[in-house]
Amino acid sequence: MKTYLDCLPCFLSQALKTGRIATTDEKTQREILDQVMEKLISLPLDASPPGIAQLVYGTVKTITSNEDPYAAIKKTQNELALSFYPEFKKMTQESEDPLLFAIKLAIAGNIIDLGVQREIKDIKKEILETLAAPVAVNNYAAFKNTAMNSGLILYLGDNTGEIVFDRILVEELKKMDAKRIVFAVRGKPIINDVTIEDAKFVGMDKIVEIIANGSDAPATILSDCSSTFIELFQKADMIIAKGQGNYESLSDEIKNIFFLLKAKCPIVADHLNVNVGDSILKEQSR
Repeated sequence: MKTYLDCLPCFLSQALKTGRIATTDEKTQREILDQVMEKLISLPLDASPPGIAQLVYGTVKTITSNEDPYAAIKKTQNELALSFYPEFKKMTQESEDPLLFAIKLAIAGNIIDLGVQREIKDIKKEILETLAAPVAVNNYAAFKNTAMNSGLILYLGDNTGEIVFDRILVEELKKMDAKRIVFAVRGKPIINDVTIEDAKFVGMDKIVEIIANGSDAPATILSDCSSTFIELFQKADMIIAKGQGNYESLSDEIKNIFFLLKAKCPIVADHLNVNVGDSILKEQSR
């Protein structure tokens, strides 16, 4: 998916937001904006939004010497989501179709995203509202059939907090006797995206294999990932890609991918032909 002109002001807003988290010094914050604006001028729009975001957040890291501005926020998000785990796990087990419920729950968890401009004041309330709403693009039958016939499932994680709900879906997938499930995280901190440390914090490593993709992009940019990850990506019978970033970076890949996300911005919503806020379970068109 390419970058649109509407994305550029969003990148500047993200740079300022992250700069203010990383430092209280206004001169440094101004330097961040100046450098990001200078770089945006020369970037081609055929680059993917996550690729440009990687540059934006990398600029903040370099200028502030803060490798993980969101570290404290990420810990809080994981702790909060873990406090919800028993209740939502019980709801999943008691639902008519636990796999479908777990998918909807994983999609609902995608609202926990600090890369978007909308602030979520009551996460639990929004998750419950998402669970009660229909899935706008719903390729569930294909998802279930593919999962049942896959020897290797590669699950591409997205955000902290959200990963707790991914865990519930992974637990349901394990009941389908997949020979191997691997959960992939970012290679280095970026926004509130999941890393190895986050996966271990929520206990994901206790139920499936964990792999870092070798990249600090807020997505899965294959050209920036490690050879080990690429090999796994190519071998996977089924890829579950969580979040907008993974959709933006992989929507043109010819692979057996299922995208699970909330459409959180007008650009992505238009690309999917849905409304902002809709839940998406989309099988990759091949």
